[in-house]
Amino acid sequence: MVEEEQPVVSNVQQETSTGEKKKSANSYYYWHGHEKERAKVGDVAPMPKPVLVKKEDHAASDKVVTAYPITKYGWSDGDKAVTVYVDTRFESQESMLNETLQVEFHKRQFSVSYSAVLESTKASRRRQLTLPLTKSIKAEDSSFKVKEANGQIVIRLVKKHPGTWLDLVDKKDKPGAADSDDEPTGDAVEEKDE
Repeated sequence: MVEEEQPVVSNVQQETSTGEKKKSANSYYYWHGHEKERAKVGDVAPMPKPVLVKKEDHAASDKVVTAYPITKYGWSDGDKAVTVYVDTRFESQESMLNETLQVEFHKRQFSVSYSAVLESTKASRRRQLTLPLTKSIKAEDSSFKVKEANGQIVIRLVKKHPGTWLDLVDKKDKPGAADSDDEPTGDAVEEKDE
């Protein structure tokens, strides 16, 4: 019986020595070969499949990227209100998308923003105007409208205290002054109702 076991041991030794030669010669392929053998037995976990976490429509978000300032506007002073005019058609190159118009009123500031479409490329850009006002307005009574014929936004700012405004924009804009009732010193003191 001892004689029969010896040839088996020698066969195992021969397989190990040839296996070691293959392993050292082709270590990269050895690993993959081992993985395939384990997969046949069912001992290897399957590769994970990618799962979609979130999908966004990049085409819509790429169109509106940067807010471009509105640098040209006009204004006129009345006794009880100031009117601000903003043109949305720039030399027939842009036109405003009406559903994107937003106007916000505060006591000492107002802002206008909208999306405009470039006629040549059909790309969209965001336009914005924020003005710190010299004097206080009645934000709840102020209003705006759009003249469809020429694409002009007309903003009516109702004055808190009737009188003449020499300047529309406060040159010394202080942070947090948008909802402040503080009037500048000087001729504004004369206008206050007592």
